[in-house]
Amino acid sequence: MASAISSRSRIVFIGLLVTLSLFWSDALRAQGAAPLPDHVIQKFGNPPPVPDGPLSEELQSAVQVAFVESMSQSGWGRDQTEALLEISKSKDPRLVWMISDLMRFAARPELNAILAIAASDLLGKDLRTQNAWGGVTDHLIAWDIPAPPDYLKVKRAIYTGIIPGWDKIFVEGGIDWRLVSWGGVLIDDRPHDKTDEVCNCIPAADNPEVTSAEDATWLNDDDVVFGITVNGESRAYPRRIMEVREMVNDTLGGRDLGIPYCTLCGAAQAYFTDRLPKGIERPILRTSGLKRCYRKGARHYIVADAGMQSLMESRTLRDPLPRPCTVNLVRRTGQSKPLCDGLAQAKGQ
Repeated sequence: MASAISSRSRIVFIGLLVTLSLFWSDALRAQGAAPLPDHVIQKFGNPPPVPDGPLSEELQSAVQVAFVESMSQSGWGRDQTEALLEISKSKDPRLVWMISDLMRFAARPELNAILAIAASDLLGKDLRTQNAWGGVTDHLIAWDIPAPPDYLKVKRAIYTGIIPGWDKIFVEGGIDWRLVSWGGVLIDDRPHDKTDEVCNCIPAADNPEVTSAEDATWLNDDDVVFGITVNGESRAYPRRIMEVREMVNDTLGGRDLGIPYCTLCGAAQAYFTDRLPKGIERPILRTSGLKRCYRKGARHYIVADAGMQSLMESRTLRDPLPRPCTVNLVRRTGQSKPLCDGLAQAKGQ
């Protein structure tokens, strides 16, 4: 945040919050909610009661001041502190999702401290740790706390206040926005075929240079590559490069391809990105800079329509992706090891 919280406001705010109960009795906890697994209760404890229905007008106003106006004004002051106190008094743990979103970007220790206190009060558990954002978010996910009303609208304001380029991504669609967080890098908004330009992002590769297997002396025979054959033309994409690039936009056998790579499972999928209906541009894969919290997986998006892609699930934020082609996992000079049935062979290219 651009402006610091005044020392007096901070002391008053913390003093008031400390007087609120951080621990609620089990008798006051949620009744009738779907039971959580025993291992979740053992690790995280029992969740707080969760109300349903809309927020009061007073609470809506407090949310606007604390989370929306703080971003539009690029600062945190007395009004935001008072609004956060009003939010903490509501005993509505749904609002902690918004606190968590703001914590992800709050660089000042003072702001992180008061956000952690408010989150602790709403969740009924002291989460004022060094990694308060991680602890708060872990509890929200483990307890499956529902999102508050108008959550996407507020989350969009927070995130686009940091990176305006996210405005085309934070839109209605089939994504659980509770689980989307900042991945620590910026959005890759470079045009197609400009991936040689430096960016503070996960650097996609467009039309990468190709060498023959004989000339690829920088690869060991046992190195893993992802082999694709299209119309009789084969190409291998070394996993060691895909670990860095994560996304490739290429042309093979006369067909355009988009190839995302999952760093968690070490798998790749390729999609034909041509022969689309009239008026639809070729989709180009880029990193959004976002991730799914519970899997720590990066979220990729398509430049043509800014639709966020769910890796390996063959869908974007709004529509299915183009038809996938086949990918084979092979050793550079070894026997193929298919990822699924019916995959094409790539023999050492």
